[in-house]
Amino acid sequence: MLIDILNQIAEEQKSFDEAPELPATEAEILKLKKQIVNDQSSDIWFSDYAVFLKIRNGLDYDGLIIYNANINDENNGFIAANETWNKNEWEDDYVFFGDSNFLGIALVRQKNTFLEWDKPSRDLVNEFSTLNGLLESAVRNVLC
Repeated sequence: MLIDILNQIAEEQKSFDEAPELPATEAEILKLKKQIVNDQSSDIWFSDYAVFLKIRNGLDYDGLIIYNANINDENNGFIAANETWNKNEWEDDYVFFGDSNFLGIALVRQKNTFLEWDKPSRDLVNEFSTLNGLLESAVRNVLC
């Protein structure tokens, strides 16, 4: 279960004197949702992502980054990350939720499928029917 894995990561972070990311506030989540809904190229909202954000406002751990709800975060924010990723023409149909040194984590809108793929080769690593399944797999992989 995703919350158990996130709690395990939080304990590891604390053991290294690192502070785990706090949950996003309702205001941050609503601001992000409004931004996504108002953006003509991003016409969908993900309740699984909101659930994740209510547990932790993003994740930056052992090379894995799950984007946060801060619309002003130019590095790890959901909005800025998607603007950066979508500069590449082949990625126009993707909604990105995170990445690591070697993996991309996104939804392919046309297929309504969530993917982990190898960034250098663009080879498919895993495919999921839900965002929660994708996030759980990505987070679990950093604990192995």
